[in-house]
Amino acid sequence: MMEVFDTLKDKKESIRCCYKMSDTDVECLFKLIEIGEPKTSVELGNMMNLSKTTVENSMKKLIELGLVMRIKVDGKKIGRPKFLYVVSEDFRDRVKSDLKRCAEKILSASS
Repeated sequence: MMEVFDTLKDKKESIRCCYKMSDTDVECLFKLIEIGEPKTSVELGNMMNLSKTTVENSMKKLIELGLVMRIKVDGKKIGRPKFLYVVSEDFRDRVKSDLKRCAEKILSASS
């Protein structure tokens, strides 16, 4: 997963623009890629010095975009469920095709 992360660092601004993401959304996505394993919003927040709510808002956006998946952790039956967040399995292919489509739109708009 680190090779994917290194390749994507150069495309960070393109990814942000293509998906209309905030800087926080992009940072959360890249942190998940860098870590390479599922994490809770609390764990991500602690790593990034962000609140749990801020991370969860970014995760919601990333899930809607199909870039991240949310996994329910079976554990306690009382209280709110606990979720782990992980980069989607088809993340690399999806980003590649979406960036290509965005580039084509930009090029067609400028001609």
